[in-house]
Amino acid sequence: MYNRFAAHYFTTQNDIPFCPDQYSRFKFGSNELAKQFGYELAQKFFDKHADLLLSNKVVVFASPYNFVQNAASIMANHFVHKLNRLLVNANGQHVETSVIHRRVTYVNDYGFLSKEKRKSLISNDTFYLNKKFIKGKVLLFLDDIRITGTHEDKLIELIQAEKLTNNCMFLYYAELLGDSVGADIEAYLNLHAIKSPQNLLSVMEQEGAHYNLIVRPIKYLMGQPAPEFLIALHAMPKPLREELYYSCLGEGYYCVPAYQTNFIQLSTCI
Repeated sequence: MYNRFAAHYFTTQNDIPFCPDQYSRFKFGSNELAKQFGYELAQKFFDKHADLLLSNKVVVFASPYNFVQNAASIMANHFVHKLNRLLVNANGQHVETSVIHRRVTYVNDYGFLSKEKRKSLISNDTFYLNKKFIKGKVLLFLDDIRITGTHEDKLIELIQAEKLTNNCMFLYYAELLGDSVGADIEAYLNLHAIKSPQNLLSVMEQEGAHYNLIVRPIKYLMGQPAPEFLIALHAMPKPLREELYYSCLGEGYYCVPAYQTNFIQLSTCI
C-alpha cells in the first residue's frame, strides 16, 4: 500500500505556498531552515495521521545518499526529533530510523533535468534496505520535494522487487501537482537565493558552526570557474575547506574531470 503526504502543494511557479528564498538556502545547507521544515512536516503529518503513528511501529527513511548527506536527510533528522516528541507526549512509542543504502553513479544536478533524463541517470544506481528490520512496520520515506516523482518511482520498484507488504508512505515538504515543467520549477527554487558563490558564503557565515556542508553546495563550488572558486575557497574558514576536501574524496569527486582543476587547488589549501 502506497500513500503520499506533503506539508505544501503547488501547481505552478506562481502559487508556491512557501518562501523560495528560504527553500533555496535550505537546499544549500541551512540547518536552521532544515529544522524549521522538518518540524513543520512532522507536526502536520502527526495532526493528520496520529492514529496510524500511535498504533504501529514506524521506521523513517531519509532520502538516500552516498557519503555526504543531502538537504532532505538533514531535514529528516529534525523531522524525527519533532515526531518523537509528539508521539511520546501522546503516550506513544518513538519511531525507528534506517537508511536505504545507495551507490550514486552521477554528479549531475537533478534540478535542470527532465523526468526522462532523471530516470536514465538513476537507473544505474543501486539501492538496498534491511528487510528483516522493517518487517511488519509502517515505513515513512522522506524527501524535501516531489517534482517528477523519479526517486519515488525508484523506491517503489525496490519495494516491489523485495516483495514488501508494509504500509508505505512517501512524505515531502512540498509537492508539485499537475503536469507543469518540473525541471524549470525545481531549478528556480534551488537557486532562488544562490546566484553566486558570495551568496553561498553568506549562508555559511549566517549559520556559523551549525552550517551543513551537504552535496549541493559542494557540487556548486567545485563546478565554479577556477578564479571564482579560489576567491570562495580563501573566504571559507579552514574547517570548512577541510570538510570540502574530505567530502570530495568520500564522494569520488576528485575523479570528475570537470572538478580536477579546482580539486588540485583545494588540496593545496588545507
